[in-house]
Amino acid sequence: MKTVTIKDVAREAGVSISVVSYVLNNNPNVSISKETKEKVLAAAGKLSYTPNSIARSMRTKKSMIIGLATFWDISDSVFTDVLKGVDHVFEKNGYSITYCNLRNSYSGEKIIELYNQKQIDGAILLLHVDPARNFDEIKFLNSIKQRKIPAVVIDGSTEDPDISYVNIDYHGTSYTAVNYLYKLGHRNLCYMLPNDSEVNNRQAVQRINGYKAALESLQLVDSNLYFTEDSMDDLISSVKSTYPINKPTAVVVNKTSYAVPLLKALYENGLKVPEDISVIACNDQGIAEFLTPPLTTIRVPTYAIGAKSAEMLFDILNGKPINIKLRLSNEVIERKSCMELLEPSTTKL
Repeated sequence: MKTVTIKDVAREAGVSISVVSYVLNNNPNVSISKETKEKVLAAAGKLSYTPNSIARSMRTKKSMIIGLATFWDISDSVFTDVLKGVDHVFEKNGYSITYCNLRNSYSGEKIIELYNQKQIDGAILLLHVDPARNFDEIKFLNSIKQRKIPAVVIDGSTEDPDISYVNIDYHGTSYTAVNYLYKLGHRNLCYMLPNDSEVNNRQAVQRINGYKAALESLQLVDSNLYFTEDSMDDLISSVKSTYPINKPTAVVVNKTSYAVPLLKALYENGLKVPEDISVIACNDQGIAEFLTPPLTTIRVPTYAIGAKSAEMLFDILNGKPINIKLRLSNEVIERKSCMELLEPSTTKL
């Protein structure tokens, strides 16, 4: 079977070879009409044209590959959603992605090696607000900058003035949760903390601070009822209290996974969700919709985070100086674990 070339696409579309090249390479420096772009793309699709990536790399002196370097668990749905967003943007711009696990290479030498060997043109760095104990993020980013590697950081624990970031808004998850409950009429709230191994993590602390900041913003009294899986009896006693003034009507849970034992304990103690108490979690894990009742959550826009970071890196690769510190808005996913109160449950500060 004859190999389809760029000349065949140009002939089919009725345009010059250079126009086909501009369109397929998404050249930002050349203005091509929408109609012409559609003709070229339709012709390429009709002929099943596949660009010669090796020839293109030699011509452009680019690998057309982006390094995706991460500490994250690649089986986690958060990682896969971010990856989908990244992949969507780079695929439509003719780029491929190579994965690089940082867990065994805290210095980042693998990314530097790939860049020096011209195997990647830049990198998206999926770090973590709670970095590994042996990882020095500042040192790592300095090494990236020294080699002038185009890069965007997702979920870092630093704010390097010379690098762009797209961060997960952990503070905003709990802040949004409190505001959502407030709109439903809840005024007496409490908070379920993570276990001892996570309670001092930065993301946990940011969520707790977001909860407290929202209470203050709404002029709500902090009940000071912060409990864990080991102290759920404190919540259950409060919900069963005969003194409605101090009785919590809703609980904000640090993460969906902690809502599992909470819902079980409430059920075993004869309490109904949401009739006796509403429950909302500050992240949206896959199990949320299968709990009883299905759990209302706050969803972090992971796909959009991936797509936005890729767009920012693509702009950097095209010579646009970018230095952005970005946090995208979170979203309430309404299910069945929260209910509206006919009257607010208590007074403000």
